Amino acid sequence: FKMPQVWKTSLAVDYAFPTPFPSSVTVEGIFNKTINGVYMTDWSIPNVGGFARFNGVDNRPIYPDGYRTNTAAFMLQNTSRGYGWSGNITFNAQPTERLSVMAAYTRTVAKDVTGMPGSNAESAFTYVPTVEGPNHIKLHNSQYNTPDRLVAALTAHDKSGNHYSLIYEGWRGGANYSYMMVNDINGDGYNYDAIYVPTDEQVATNQFRFISEDDKTRFMDYVHGNSYLKNRQGEYAEAYSVYSPWVHRIDFSYKHDFVVNAGANTHKLQLSLDIKNVMNLFNSNWGVAKYLNPEIGSEARILRYEGVDADGVATFSTPASIHGDTKTFTPSYSIGQTWYASIGIKYMFN
Repeated sequence: FKMPQVWKTSLAVDYAFPTPFPSSVTVEGIFNKTINGVYMTDWSIPNVGGFARFNGVDNRPIYPDGYRTNTAAFMLQNTSRGYGWSGNITFNAQPTERLSVMAAYTRTVAKDVTGMPGSNAESAFTYVPTVEGPNHIKLHNSQYNTPDRLVAALTAHDKSGNHYSLIYEGWRGGANYSYMMVNDINGDGYNYDAIYVPTDEQVATNQFRFISEDDKTRFMDYVHGNSYLKNRQGEYAEAYSVYSPWVHRIDFSYKHDFVVNAGANTHKLQLSLDIKNVMNLFNSNWGVAKYLNPEIGSEARILRYEGVDADGVATFSTPASIHGDTKTFTPSYSIGQTWYASIGIKYMFN
């Protein structure tokens, strides 16, 4: 076993525009490649190569009863699978002596085998959605990645000691989900099985089977209305690849500098007013992050395995909460999503 190691390469370019006021743009790219990554395996689980498989388009292996004959033997191992890159463009300008503008966009892609999502060996081993079992994790989008982020700021000050700032921040992702089975379809004892997303033709030709027409209709209606699932038809859902929607927020800050003379001493103070998530002050639906619909559950489990039929094909049902009108994400009306204001005073030492 080797300690974690990552190769990093970065390149940045600055360009100053030929304008009568200071203005520039910075473009930066960073590339990471895993050299010695870390993941968990269980040596007590036999290889699935000799296991029977389902017939049909979802032909994942079936773990036999009593497949594990020994106590779990969790081992840390190395992998070179994994990479990531990020690109950033930042614009800065100062149109006047007392006005500054900044805007930036960052795109991030991160692929890994596991983010080790647990507090002990078994939970870190278990909590990654797979098709063939937790010993066979595919390279997937990082569990903790925020793929898109926008930032902009407008700041101004005057001769009277007033400072004004408007700060915009927008992002997509951060809460990343995986479409999974409700129950353990492959019998490995770990209930983190990624779903197969059938095509319309596979459903129509009975290559992917539901136990009733109602289950079939509701599931396919949901797939057709879901941009991620619609684009994954004919494939297994990827781990942690369903990103929470865009969030847009604006913060406002006002500061005033003033001086207090006390005899021969001069004291500098600054009064501040900060309002976070200003848009939410005017509309309770603005500036609110959206997370997985509680009707679906805390995890995106949208398909239930109902057993194998006489043809050896897996059959499925659809949870009652899943249908064509189901919203995948709903607003989170919690205290962390509301606007708030703070007033402060700061003493500045000479």
